[in-house]
Amino acid sequence: MVPATEPRGPVAPWRRKRSIRLREKTGPDRVPDHRGKPIPNPMRSSSLFHAAVLVLSVAAGVRADWVGWRGTDGLGVSTDRDLPVHWSRTNGLAWTAVPPGSGASSPVVAGGRVWLTSQTPDTALHVVAYSEKDGSVIWDKTVAKRRVRSHQLHNMATPTPATDGRNSWVLFGTGDVACLDEGGKVVWHRDLAAEYGAYNANHGYGSSPLLSGGRLYIAWMHQGPSFLLALDAATGKNVWKQDRTLGAREEGNDSYSSPLVVRDSGRTDIVVSGAEAMTGHDPATGAVLWTLGGLQVPHPYGRTISGPAAGDGRIVAVASGFQNRGFAVAVPSGKTGKLGEDDRSWTLNRYSPDCPTPVVYQGRVYLIRDDGNASCVDAASGKVRWQERLFSADVKVSPVAGDGKVYFTSGRANCVVMRAGDQPEILARNDLDETTLSTPTPLAGRVYVRTEKALYSFRN
Repeated sequence: MVPATEPRGPVAPWRRKRSIRLREKTGPDRVPDHRGKPIPNPMRSSSLFHAAVLVLSVAAGVRADWVGWRGTDGLGVSTDRDLPVHWSRTNGLAWTAVPPGSGASSPVVAGGRVWLTSQTPDTALHVVAYSEKDGSVIWDKTVAKRRVRSHQLHNMATPTPATDGRNSWVLFGTGDVACLDEGGKVVWHRDLAAEYGAYNANHGYGSSPLLSGGRLYIAWMHQGPSFLLALDAATGKNVWKQDRTLGAREEGNDSYSSPLVVRDSGRTDIVVSGAEAMTGHDPATGAVLWTLGGLQVPHPYGRTISGPAAGDGRIVAVASGFQNRGFAVAVPSGKTGKLGEDDRSWTLNRYSPDCPTPVVYQGRVYLIRDDGNASCVDAASGKVRWQERLFSADVKVSPVAGDGKVYFTSGRANCVVMRAGDQPEILARNDLDETTLSTPTPLAGRVYVRTEKALYSFRN
């Protein structure tokens, strides 16, 4: 860790470790705290209560922690104010940390800590907890050490961790999934590849776990038996396992996208994309509530990388945009059954991405293609509000939004900050010129950027 304004100092030893009590001892509607005492689980609350708390938090200026890939529910939206606009290594740098090895996972931030996963050249799979204040290492834990074929662009530390502010849940491309307590002690550990067969996708595993309602949701979609899995977050035991082998063509079965939560009119759906379809699932049972098919593309590389996005009463699915031949589709949330053409709110053909997941924010959908062309679309009608070339190429990072801004990041960790709205207005260009596949984390007056070499915390 290298603070921006202070010299390097010794890392304070972790003085005590506590484990979390298993769910059988706490009950189905309560999660264990760090002392083993049951506390009410706010993630079990109704959608109306969830929305009310969100509104009150924003009004009061209370931050909502960034608890998984693209934040709460996986939506990519920060409710915080005063998020940074300008930064560089010499301007607005709060601290820099150097993770062991490398990875494409994004930092998650809660409870005064920042969690990150990484893989070292000797194939060790690390989870590191940093101090949110100064970037010092609180603990560094090796969960497993194994060699698995990886793609040239990324390694086994691509999935982003999840956290409740004390405990953390990690998933690696090897199939290793684990829960660690606040002291870095492994509470439970499973090897999904050993249990269900090796993951067989051309580019390796890329989906992040989703923590919601005391459960950990994992999408396992590839050229083999595919499924959506719900684990009890406290014990690691299966709650349900829903088959998702949909019969797509060859690489069309591969999905690197992550699940997200959609809350609408008192109903909660777990939504996943892959195998030329998007599906909504009952979080209690895994049952399929609705299916949107027809996401085939006119080329043989129909894998799904861009994940679903949601907000403002719409759910957006992206069909593979390889060589800019994909498309995006929006459907109203709250639907049931098999959705057809008449259920589509709109279809976008020209500006659909391949890798980056869109973000829905303030009535608009923001997308960016791998070639650097960004666009803004009306969430209700699909009307294109603007299209702007932000980068020359090499964009695989997903945009995030908050505080009236949208953050677009290239594969060189160069970030264009735009004002959210119907007109393209660039507020800043912040260049780091380092390789990255990690989505930035905007939270509490900071933006956290993970590159191949370092983890940066920038502030106003």
